[in-house]
Amino acid sequence: MNQAFVAIHCETGKESPIIRKLMEIKGISEVTGTLGLYDIIAKVEAADSHELENIVTKQVRKIPHVLTTMTLMVI
Repeated sequence: MNQAFVAIHCETGKESPIIRKLMEIKGISEVTGTLGLYDIIAKVEAADSHELENIVTKQVRKIPHVLTTMTLMVI
């Protein structure tokens, strides 16, 4: 099982709808709003690194109002 934490920077005021959308994505097990440079942290779990990459690039980054992400792979 591969895990990563994805730090998400989004448009101001769009945190709640993005959090709701993230919680609908299969493979995302936790979502938390934060204060600071990044607005949301999501924990992603996948069978392999390819699946994890697809969740981040094809689902998380495609959510409207997501501006940037930083993925931190768990070792």
